[in-house]
Amino acid sequence: MKFLQLFLLSFVTLNVYSQCQEVKQQMSLGIQSGIQVTIPEAEPKFIDKVWKKYTKEYGKLSKNKKADEEFIEGAVIQTINGKNPMNIYISTEKNQIVAFFDNGSGFINSTDYPNESKSAIEFMTEFGHEVKRELIREELEKEESILKKNQKELEKLKKDNIELHKDIENYKLKIKKAESDLVTNGKDQERSTATIESQTKIVESVVTKLNNVGKVEKK
Repeated sequence: MKFLQLFLLSFVTLNVYSQCQEVKQQMSLGIQSGIQVTIPEAEPKFIDKVWKKYTKEYGKLSKNKKADEEFIEGAVIQTINGKNPMNIYISTEKNQIVAFFDNGSGFINSTDYPNESKSAIEFMTEFGHEVKRELIREELEKEESILKKNQKELEKLKKDNIELHKDIENYKLKIKKAESDLVTNGKDQERSTATIESQTKIVESVVTKLNNVGKVEKK
């Protein structure tokens, strides 16, 4: 099973990759710098689900329906901004997520906050990897389910095979008995035929006696 898992992980990884880059785009607070991650095979709902799990320890994920955004207030991610809280805004569309990190002084970008930007890119790159992992886990679960189904089918076929062999043995015994019964039947027929022939002669003799009643014997 471990070999199968490694094989599937290797196979699927070849077909799933992500791209991470800094972008400037419109969000609820105007045009701001953000970090965009593109995962070709991931749908928006799937990305959102993984993001919620990925950022769970940093705070509650809330929705801004009007701006079609999600956000976390007061998130402390030490690898990016030390112990200082940030507000993180995200938007997902098609197979992309854009995260905007507001450190209180501005939105993190490579020009004004090079170190923080590098760490944020690493954070989002790892998120892209996690999305890939989740995609692969789902693929693995699906393939394992098919494998289990195939294994169950094989077990059923094996049981059927055993039953068929039992049937064959039973049929062999029945055939052997039938062959023995045929021999017995043949002998019984011979005895019955002999009995009938003997009885036929007796019947003929009695008929003759009957026919002779009242007849005058010739002198």
